[in-house]
Amino acid sequence: MKIVYITQHFPPEIGAAQGRAYDMSKNLSELGHDIHVLTTFHNSRPIKKMFKKEKKDHLTIYRSFRIRDTKSSSIRRLANYLSFMISSCIAGLFIKKPDVIYATSPQLFQGVTGYFLSRVHRTKFVFEIRDLWVDFAELLGQFQNKKLLNLARKLEAFLYKRADHLIVVTHGYKQRLINQGIPEEKITVIPNGVNPSSLTIEEHSQTESIREKYDIQDKFIVLYAGNIGAAQGLQTIVTAANLLKDDQSIMFLLIGEGVEKNRLMEQAKALNLTNLLFIDSKKKHELNQFYEACDIGIVSLKKHPLFEITIPSKLFDYMSMSTPVLIGVDGEAREIVENHQAGFYFEPENPEDFVRVLKMAQNQPNQLIKIRQNVKDELLQAFNREEQAKKLSETLTILTKEAAKKIHNKTTSS
Repeated sequence: MKIVYITQHFPPEIGAAQGRAYDMSKNLSELGHDIHVLTTFHNSRPIKKMFKKEKKDHLTIYRSFRIRDTKSSSIRRLANYLSFMISSCIAGLFIKKPDVIYATSPQLFQGVTGYFLSRVHRTKFVFEIRDLWVDFAELLGQFQNKKLLNLARKLEAFLYKRADHLIVVTHGYKQRLINQGIPEEKITVIPNGVNPSSLTIEEHSQTESIREKYDIQDKFIVLYAGNIGAAQGLQTIVTAANLLKDDQSIMFLLIGEGVEKNRLMEQAKALNLTNLLFIDSKKKHELNQFYEACDIGIVSLKKHPLFEITIPSKLFDYMSMSTPVLIGVDGEAREIVENHQAGFYFEPENPEDFVRVLKMAQNQPNQLIKIRQNVKDELLQAFNREEQAKKLSETLTILTKEAAKKIHNKTTSS
């Protein structure tokens, strides 16, 4: 089957969206499909060409121009999205007729590209919803203009209706779409997960070097690695660090970038917190050393019903590195941690409960050892991306066979 896979986020950029897009497209290719990826150039690098075609890991990759996202302006970000939407539409015109156009969110404009190309090529359009983008933007105050919000909702509804099939990453997302009138049979749940080949553990000497580098050899290390944004509720960590400022046994490491980072750093400095260290964003292979060196990893989101149907991909990153989890997300994410005995739950945005659960975990070293020994196997059994790619392949195959059958019946009847 020939599949056009549309994603603005793709390696060499790093992140959860990039990882899922690469793993799923590569796994589909290994299942025998002909995969053509429409993506853009690395956001931090200058563009030397308007379009570029390359081959990698049996994937045909088409990179097209975009306006750079400085991550400091909503107008600039919108321009980034729209410029890729236009350029990917152009690039997609030069691909010979595919069997499926597969577009992945979070931002909706990739869905516009998918719908446009599906009409041009007269083929099936599948839209993957990894994020309730409009809902979260409204919740976090990113849509101040009500007219723009209503336009975004209309575009969202249009794409959901026009897509031949929808892929979602949680059962909660599926139920939310059903409640909005989307037929259940039109939705397939394929959660986030991990590729078995990516499960590597750093050597002990490298683990020791992380502790030595930051002079934290004898500390109980609490790690947060990811986006330091508005949704993550990381004020809880700063407040908890302040509550524990006299406890010399614990050290917090926050690795990453985001809109909240400067504010949190300024607050930590004003509180004179010596138990909280901010570290610049690291590449995925560099993060592995921190996962191995830490004692427990934090997964955190704000307290809101929408986040209870969300499963942060960071959860799978920790589990894949055998890192016990301290999770501040209720709902499906909490169920995964508890069902697979991967860690401990604290109430979101509750610093006192965070401290209580953290100290409880610190005082259970045998349980932490047990988690490290078992959690990776638990993850592979339930969230293996190679198996998820097979499920996606079956879903797309059924969709195209049904389309071919309808065309055949229409032809024979006429």
